[in-house]
Amino acid sequence: MEIVKDYLLHFSFILFPIFLYQVFWLSKPDLLVPRANRLLVAVFAASSSLLCTAFPIQELHTVRYGLQLIPIIVCLLYSGTAAGLAAGAVSVFSQLIWFEPSALFFLSLIPFLIIIPIRLQSKWPFFSKRKKLLFALLIGCTEAVLLTAAVFIYSVTNIFNFQNLSSIYYEAAISVFFQVSALVLCIYLIEIIDENASMRARLIHSEKMAVVSELAASVAHEVRNPLTVVRGFVQLLFSGEQLQDKSHSGYQKLVLSELDRAQTIITNYLDMAKQDDYEKERFDISLLVKETSSLMESYANFKSVTVRSEPDLYVYGDIKKLKQAFINLIKNSIEAVPSENGRIEVSVQKQEQMILIQITDNGIGMSDDELQKLGKPYYTLKTNGTGLGLTVTFSIIQHHEGSVYFTSGEHSGTTASVRLPAAVH
Repeated sequence: MEIVKDYLLHFSFILFPIFLYQVFWLSKPDLLVPRANRLLVAVFAASSSLLCTAFPIQELHTVRYGLQLIPIIVCLLYSGTAAGLAAGAVSVFSQLIWFEPSALFFLSLIPFLIIIPIRLQSKWPFFSKRKKLLFALLIGCTEAVLLTAAVFIYSVTNIFNFQNLSSIYYEAAISVFFQVSALVLCIYLIEIIDENASMRARLIHSEKMAVVSELAASVAHEVRNPLTVVRGFVQLLFSGEQLQDKSHSGYQKLVLSELDRAQTIITNYLDMAKQDDYEKERFDISLLVKETSSLMESYANFKSVTVRSEPDLYVYGDIKKLKQAFINLIKNSIEAVPSENGRIEVSVQKQEQMILIQITDNGIGMSDDELQKLGKPYYTLKTNGTGLGLTVTFSIIQHHEGSVYFTSGEHSGTTASVRLPAAVH
């Protein structure tokens, strides 16, 4: 039972940083959209691996083994190659300094174990929780088998002078169980924590949207009617003969443009307040995206808008609402790209049970802080914008049980990715 106690200690070394990550990062009140803090994940993964090495499950002639590979695999899956390799390098260097034979044992397994996580990185965020757990089971079994094979090879070649081979194989069998269990449990807890963080972010956003929608519904109708009257009388006023000279024509354009701008803002408020009014049907989303892109080509002037799409991609939703959402996204891309050599690429493809629509531009891009604020009411990067267009877009996609997220970097363009559930035939 001593070995079981050691494994439970390693479980605490691995799981405790996961809960710390939730407390210190995912529970931040200003973090509306949960995203990975790669540096923090790498630090926690390296710390977990170091603790597992410092307090080994078993020490056989300075060969220390345990669950130190689990944090590195998790880091590779959720934070990328750089963070995962950095965490692994810290663990390897520490063993090279203090426990050289153990480091050789550790190094012999790493090249084989990081291949699968690295290959899965790009697709990992799009897998369902069930599929992630299945892959975790596969990776855990692979790691356990390699660990057992390494112990067998070292024992047969007598590199470390193992004496009691029967106890080694017994411990290897227990290791298989705990290696697999540790990785599956880690993935399961991370997914649950991520779901809870996303749900909390959606609840906070929904509460804010409810307040804004109520305000919009109560104010917009009252303001729109007098503006219509004012606009009519301004047109009559400037139609008089005494106001037809050039000195007053600029005033007319200025007043009418500002009234139109006020009307546009009020329309956005009304659109946001009417988000519960949906008429859903089954339709081909690829045709809708092509139609929307063609509609926006005139607005793009001389900027290039290209569309790549797979045929027969059906979703169940409100055509008018989704068309409004895609117009807002493509319009933002058009306004972000340079006047010369501006390019917008729109792609539509199916990924498992979801439809992925991506709108990529070569514009000025955004910083991480700006990306976090997208979709908030009144937040905009435009001089004359209100920020309500993206707020409405986020709400429309969420009402269709989809998601929208942005990837960008300063001066490196932006990609808006919309994921919608594929309609069942």
